[in-house]
Amino acid sequence: MKRAVLAFLLMAVAFYGPAGAEEKVAMGRKVYEKYCIGCHGEKGDGKGIAAPDLIVKPRDFTSGIYKFKTTPPGSLPRDEDLLRVIDQGLPLTSMPSFRLLPGPQKEALVAYLKSLSERWKRERPAEPLVREVKAPDFVGTPESVEKGRSIYNVRCAVCHGPSGRGDGPAGKNLKDRWGNPIRPANFTYGLINRGPRVEDIYLSITLGVDGTPMPSFASTLGEEDRWHLTSYILKLMGKIE
Repeated sequence: MKRAVLAFLLMAVAFYGPAGAEEKVAMGRKVYEKYCIGCHGEKGDGKGIAAPDLIVKPRDFTSGIYKFKTTPPGSLPRDEDLLRVIDQGLPLTSMPSFRLLPGPQKEALVAYLKSLSERWKRERPAEPLVREVKAPDFVGTPESVEKGRSIYNVRCAVCHGPSGRGDGPAGKNLKDRWGNPIRPANFTYGLINRGPRVEDIYLSITLGVDGTPMPSFASTLGEEDRWHLTSYILKLMGKIE
């Protein structure tokens, strides 16, 4: 009898989610309405009152498509990916860091964001394509920069431009998944949206940016070549001489 009751409880948890899940989403909604609704909109569709004035448009959470994550292209992000963006913000955009927000509120916010898209009911996040990543010692050396230059000229200059200013011939009139105009990254700004670390450059090359024309190079460039390309982009950013 006890085993039958335990089995029933386990099935209920699997179907309905852990106890308190609804309360967590409700708390997340309150956090969202306080900090996020002005840009991302009442429905989470990226059409908040401030959205028309922003160059980089707010994320449409109803689509379930996220640009910056560690999972393969086309897949849902993990909670850790969403928390990282909430913590860090997105450089060169209007998305600020909410690092000082209490942990339970950030976790509740993630739960609410996931409730805005039907994708989370049908799918689960994939395993990360990249887990721990640390730049090899050769990154930034003259030899690595030169190898990266050759790769960049073949793979990247057509969109990002020969000098990395985002002015390549194929970079004109690009649009994102939501129909918003989008320009290739201008590396001379010294930052990219994913973050400020050397590893963030490598991750953007490896994972691409979902919802934009920026593809993943995980299957078309070897790992070492992706690090050499990172070296050259650091050069374009002015991070190394």
